[in-house]
Amino acid sequence: MEARPITIVSLLIVLSTTVTGFWFTPRGPQIYSCLTYTEKNLRVDCEFPLTEQVPGPYCEFKQDGKIIGTTYPNTPSYLIPTLEVRRRANVSLVSPTICRLTWAPMADERSYTYTCRVYQGSSWKENSMAFHQRNVLMCSAISIISHSVPWLLGILISLPFSLGSLSV
Repeated sequence: MEARPITIVSLLIVLSTTVTGFWFTPRGPQIYSCLTYTEKNLRVDCEFPLTEQVPGPYCEFKQDGKIIGTTYPNTPSYLIPTLEVRRRANVSLVSPTICRLTWAPMADERSYTYTCRVYQGSSWKENSMAFHQRNVLMCSAISIISHSVPWLLGILISLPFSLGSLSV
């Protein structure tokens, strides 16, 4: 029985998806930003891989190296610079793998670097992203879905080829 070219192509697609998924899997938290629709607040979502390590997960957000909010219990209030910063920032764990910062931005015209640090078990993992508020898109279902489209598209394209090769 001879191998069909379509079978070979589908197997290569599946293998490349698996291998690139392994080698290019993020090792730390991933950051996604958008503006809330009504209040125009900055929303920064920090997605991290789920582990069963305790304690945690806890997360903290920094703006240009200064802590602006955290979910870590019993954080001393002197770590967060001013009362105004504490009022403007809200950090919460919205699902087991997503930490969210909602920030009422200031009126200044500059970009900031936001850092998300996630504590699980006995280690911190962090990731940073610099952006200007006026360049951030509005939050919508489409912007949320677009974060997961590449891997979903790879599965949808390779699935018919894989199933077709199994029926031979």
